[in-house]
Amino acid sequence: MADQNSYSEANIKEWVWYEAIRKRPGMYIGSLNNKGFVRSFEGFLADNFQQYQSSYVLIEFQDENFMKLRFENNRNKISDDWAVTREGSLHPFEFETQILNALSRHFSVQFYDKNGDEILHQKFEKGVLKEGKIEGRELEAHTFEVRFQLDEEIWNDKFEWNQNYLINEIKTFAYLHKDRKFEILYSVDDQPCRVIYHFKNGLKDRIDIEILNGVGGSYFNTAFTDKIGDFSLEVAFAFRNYSVDETFLKSYVNDYYTHENGSHVDGLLKGLTYGVMKYFQKHDLTQEYKISEKGMKEHLVAALNIRMDEPIFSGCVRNKLANSEIIEPIADYVADLLFKKIEADEEATQQLIRKFKIY
Repeated sequence: MADQNSYSEANIKEWVWYEAIRKRPGMYIGSLNNKGFVRSFEGFLADNFQQYQSSYVLIEFQDENFMKLRFENNRNKISDDWAVTREGSLHPFEFETQILNALSRHFSVQFYDKNGDEILHQKFEKGVLKEGKIEGRELEAHTFEVRFQLDEEIWNDKFEWNQNYLINEIKTFAYLHKDRKFEILYSVDDQPCRVIYHFKNGLKDRIDIEILNGVGGSYFNTAFTDKIGDFSLEVAFAFRNYSVDETFLKSYVNDYYTHENGSHVDGLLKGLTYGVMKYFQKHDLTQEYKISEKGMKEHLVAALNIRMDEPIFSGCVRNKLANSEIIEPIADYVADLLFKKIEADEEATQQLIRKFKIY
């Protein structure tokens, strides 16, 4: 009799890429609820923006669990194996298009040239190609359309297709893409509705709205987008006038929301702290004031998005960035920027530093 406890190569089952995703979807999107879908959907948008540089996307809600998207003005070629995995391992932090394909009952894509003529039409069911060809061709697709219907076998009762929630999340995502226009079509009580989001100032627009939601105004309002070393960083921040308004801090990595923050936020907070400390040292005020990152975070309104090639995350999902090497470069950049503002605005400076006064 064979040893029932033995384990050999014969026990190993090799899954096709879509089987691997469907068997263990939580490994790739975190959880099968609304937040899990939004993270995956936004990753799908972000990946396609990054790869093909589309300047416009039309998002149409057509039915429950069913959506149509149209990406226009693509600048780069698109491979016809775009919706399936390439050679190599299926990494849970990549392949957002393939993940959405595998977790959909129906998934189709149509590619069009600059004249609007169809180049290729592919149809998939649960990740399996049913119509069309995959030949490894590079397509000059000016536009492509995607239709998908989520598979109810995968998306269980923890997931609810809520149109209002999804539109609001798309709006929040649009702040991260100031060079792109989002058009959304939907219906309410069978009446067609249309909304366009194009936040040309990016995260600054997001912060401005948050400030207006507060009781009072703000000071040291700052926004920048710059290349720092091997990564690019967009930051918008300000300090509220009144303590009754809560701290607002949103952080992103490659457009993914990192609700546990991480290294990029550590760099920002250290930079703000260093900037004030430079002022204290220059004016010999270190004995009169005691600064801390916790105190600096009070009254802060901030949003930041870092784009980098090889992010490292703490845990199996993208909740917290763990690239410690970026902390000091961000801190140095922010410290110099804030110090210049402090030196130029004495009234705002006194408002900022008074909370650090030693009594």
